[in-house]
Amino acid sequence: MKTRRPLFAVALALLVGSLGGLVGGSSPALAVVSIASAGTTTIPYGGLVQGAPEPVLLLGFVQFDMVVVQDPDFGTPPVVRLSIDFSHVAGVGTKTGTKYVTSGGQDLIRPLVATDVIDVTFAIVPSSATGAARARQALASFTLNYNVGTETFSSGTASPAVNVSLPAQ
Repeated sequence: MKTRRPLFAVALALLVGSLGGLVGGSSPALAVVSIASAGTTTIPYGGLVQGAPEPVLLLGFVQFDMVVVQDPDFGTPPVVRLSIDFSHVAGVGTKTGTKYVTSGGQDLIRPLVATDVIDVTFAIVPSSATGAARARQALASFTLNYNVGTETFSSGTASPAVNVSLPAQ
């Protein structure tokens, strides 16, 4: 009498492997969140960046995209997802008149509180083609006010303190 044990073992391994792929191969569960409010606002911005090669006067506005998010599964306090865009801020060198542009932005997640003060660094670059090698940093400070009861943005201001002191390279 012949046994077909090797064939049975192969069939069993294929079955177990297929079932394992179906059960364990699924994508991870996604978190369920609730968007309480969303909106966009602009905050006027201006300040003076000191330092070499010259002070730079910055003027324009900063755009904030805000989304207040709740986590109904775990009952954690709401948070605010901020996307901060500096592309509408430009500068001029006070000695040479060189034009400066800003680059970059920031994405932050902050707790929803009545008043939130955030400091954000961003780059200023001469608008000339060789300016990338002469990029400088600036610091912007914003005070954002929220109505915690309705989970909405109410007002915001920018501080003119934009100086960043970095060690010489």
